[in-house]
Amino acid sequence: MFGMRRFAPDAPVVVEAEGLVLREWREDDVPTMVALFDTAEMDRWTPLASPFDEAVARAYVDRAHAARAGGTLQLAITLDGGAALGEVLLFPTEHAGMCELAYAVGAAHRGRSLGARAVRAVLGQAAEAGYRRGRLRIAVDNVASRCVAEAAGFSLTAAPLLRRERKGYVLDMGTWERCLEGARDCSLP
Repeated sequence: MFGMRRFAPDAPVVVEAEGLVLREWREDDVPTMVALFDTAEMDRWTPLASPFDEAVARAYVDRAHAARAGGTLQLAITLDGGAALGEVLLFPTEHAGMCELAYAVGAAHRGRSLGARAVRAVLGQAAEAGYRRGRLRIAVDNVASRCVAEAAGFSLTAAPLLRRERKGYVLDMGTWERCLEGARDCSLP
């Protein structure tokens, strides 16, 4: 879809870059996912379900595997392929040549540049798949995510803020973009 190759359901996706191993979620990650994502902060800044219990985590793993066929990657951030420390997502947008990303790092694992490193690592996968630009949508009040965006090479655009209302929160979202390395022309039609 939109320049992104589809990933075969039987071929696991693993991205090794930036000192990380990004891998698909597994059933044995469920307890870790609950610990990472069932927090007030994740509820505030992400569209993840709250409460994020084991049943929600199991359904999330199943949806992540199914979404891969449509060009969406939802990968656990790990140091060595083992315990998950967070997640990075890559999905097609309405523009051919542009992908959107999202990320979340568990509170106990912050301060090690995991989010920025994971975003840069998955952007390599996006470039191989034919994308030319990456986009992030970040709440203007989410200082930590804005710092990750800057560290991953994104710049805030002049696009108008998008207002998103979800789970009782009203978030004004800024649009951040960057050209992917190796793209000869990262302009979009």
